[in-house]
Amino acid sequence: MAATDLENQTQAQSGKSPNTAEASPSKKNDETPVDQKAQALMALSTGKRHMLCQDIPAAVESLGEACELMSVEFGEKAPECAEAYFYYGKALLEMARLESGVLGNALDGVPEEGDDANDSQVEDPEKVTEEERTEVEGKVGEAMEENYDECENAKILSKKDSKVTTNGDTNGVHDKDGESEKSEEDEEMEGDESQEEEGAAGEANADGLKEAEAEKSETDSVEGEKKEGEDAAAQEVEDEDDPSNLQLAWEMLELAKMVFTEQLEGEKKGSITPEVKTTIEKKLCETFLTLGEVSLENENYVQAVEDLSLCLDRQKASLPSDSRSIAETHYQLGVALGFHMKFEEAVVSLEAAIAVLEARITNLKSKTESPDETKKDNIFHTREKEIAEIESLIPEIKEKITDTNEMKDESVRKVAEMKEQIGFGSSSSSGAGSSSSSSTVKPISAKPISSISIKRKAESDPTEVAVKKAAISTSKTGSDPVGSAIERAKKSST
Repeated sequence: MAATDLENQTQAQSGKSPNTAEASPSKKNDETPVDQKAQALMALSTGKRHMLCQDIPAAVESLGEACELMSVEFGEKAPECAEAYFYYGKALLEMARLESGVLGNALDGVPEEGDDANDSQVEDPEKVTEEERTEVEGKVGEAMEENYDECENAKILSKKDSKVTTNGDTNGVHDKDGESEKSEEDEEMEGDESQEEEGAAGEANADGLKEAEAEKSETDSVEGEKKEGEDAAAQEVEDEDDPSNLQLAWEMLELAKMVFTEQLEGEKKGSITPEVKTTIEKKLCETFLTLGEVSLENENYVQAVEDLSLCLDRQKASLPSDSRSIAETHYQLGVALGFHMKFEEAVVSLEAAIAVLEARITNLKSKTESPDETKKDNIFHTREKEIAEIESLIPEIKEKITDTNEMKDESVRKVAEMKEQIGFGSSSSSGAGSSSSSSTVKPISAKPISSISIKRKAESDPTEVAVKKAAISTSKTGSDPVGSAIERAKKSST
């Protein structure tokens, strides 16, 4: 009994329960597939809640965990993973916006170049009163008089000193005999010859030094170029290993788009019900819209226009004409077209957004509006509140149209100035400003967050694009692309 009590006491002191078996399996090994699925769904719902509460870092962490668990449980291309991919990509986009906002706020209060900032250490003379001005003038006059007197006294003293020095020098001058002059001439000739010899030797040495320095500079330049190439290659490898949140967001949204498209257009499209098909179509449109927002943040306006145009075509085919989702896509497409220097098309798209909103207001007043899925669970929603909300949005869109027209006029003016400088004359048309200026004049810059450039080739089959991307990522990392993207995102968020 004593030995047993001693053993139990030792286990209790070490933090172990005496009734627990030593070789008990870990908690992870005890988890069943049902437990893992529940954990993944819990992480997904937690991430959604963090998104609603605007706790973006926590949302990124929870949704990344959900993607990882679901890809392990169901497979990376399973329909169950699509929603997690979508929300994870959306959270990464918001994270990138937060980072760009932090960088922008760091420069708040710093005057830009050309701003009229009052950084002078001297008081403004326009703000000095008459009494202060008179007092300053009197003090300045006194100081100038004192300075003048001091200068006059200094001149008198310097003249006296120069006279004494001149008399002393004339008393000490003596003539020299002919022999001394001759010896001095001989010494000067010898000195000249030695100087010529030294000069020739110095020139030879200088030529040798120049050649050596030239060879050394060539060697250094070659080594420097080699080192720069190695540094650039190392930087590229580092960028691939540690992509930005925008790049990760794009990757996850592409995966979501691939899965949603496969559900709607794949081999099993006939097995889904109309209700499920409507839901998936809505999610796919949201994915295209978010991809367009990623490209806008990245200043890749060509890709933004492509994704937003696809989103708009699908929404028009599946949603009622007064849907606010269509109006939002029209607005985003107008912004992208404006930055892409297609000003006329941008204005048309923005005006289309206003037309959809005005039709919505008319239907709300007549109580014939289409149901808004985003507000069906909002117990505080009323038609009057929605009408007021839409009416507050229309002036903002009109202001955006005005800004777009100003961008167009500025572009035309700059093109005309460039033509005058080159010598082609000052004549220019508005059409030239919208088409030919795209390669020479840049619009007002969008939000500066990132310097990466996402380029994608246009493919006829989006599923093939995503499969190729997954194959490339697998060959590079030796693991699944989803897992590697999730791991990189988790590292970057921590």
